[in-house]
Amino acid sequence: MTIQETLHRATSRLAAGGIETARLDAEVLLRHVLGVDRTQLFLRYPDALPEDTDAAFEALVRRRLDGTPVAYLTGTREFMALPFQVGPGVLIPRPDTEPLVEWALGWLMDRPTARVADIGTGSGAIAISLAAHLPSTFAGEIVAIDTSPDALGVARRNADNLLPPPRQAWLRVAEGPLTRTLTGQVDLLLANLPYLTPKQISENPDLDAEPRLALDGGADGLDLIREVIADLPRVLSSGGAAGFEIDPAQEDSVVSLLQDTIPDAKVHTVLDLAGSSRHVVVTRS
Repeated sequence: MTIQETLHRATSRLAAGGIETARLDAEVLLRHVLGVDRTQLFLRYPDALPEDTDAAFEALVRRRLDGTPVAYLTGTREFMALPFQVGPGVLIPRPDTEPLVEWALGWLMDRPTARVADIGTGSGAIAISLAAHLPSTFAGEIVAIDTSPDALGVARRNADNLLPPPRQAWLRVAEGPLTRTLTGQVDLLLANLPYLTPKQISENPDLDAEPRLALDGGADGLDLIREVIADLPRVLSSGGAAGFEIDPAQEDSVVSLLQDTIPDAKVHTVLDLAGSSRHVVVTRS
């Protein structure tokens, strides 16, 4: 069987199994076992599938049909053009979070000594992406905080793999409970905390393999977001800013929480790649 025929058959099986992204998933898994990029895969369409990859690819397809996310099967997920290691126990980075990082990079451009906190860092996607893309003249600090030792282990490996030593020096990884881990003020606080409700999680089987701790935000999805916002007057410096990833349906609630907590602050929304209100950011006067 040729590589093209193998890809077509795997796509059909995944589609029949209810996988909405069947074609993309089959291609990513096949590229993974072959060790090729998209162009190389296309050029090899007429070639026979190597015998030593047939069993490995079949095993990955079966695990995908059982509900294991593609990122867990390949061990990586691209975020902000960086290949992050991921695995069970850590939330898979999503493209919808990238606009928050891009907003933060813009905010930091003329603040080279800023102290930044990434609350609920998980794989380290936000903190490490900032460290990777900030100008080399940055002389501040980025603190990546999470309550999960497993997640922080992944974040540390990603920092080692993706950042050269000078940029690693900007980053500090800390285990602890949200903003209570911070002993001083920060100039920029970013939080991609659990914001889904139990009902939303139960209705989305694609989330079954990901850690519930990183998804469940309580009855209205805002338990941890509410806790961090309540602590902003203490931890956010004068003139500082904060950004929160949310479910679009939570926009009004989060905006109200921020306005009530810091009445003199400016609050606005950052859209995700689909044009939905995915992030709410606040800047202290």
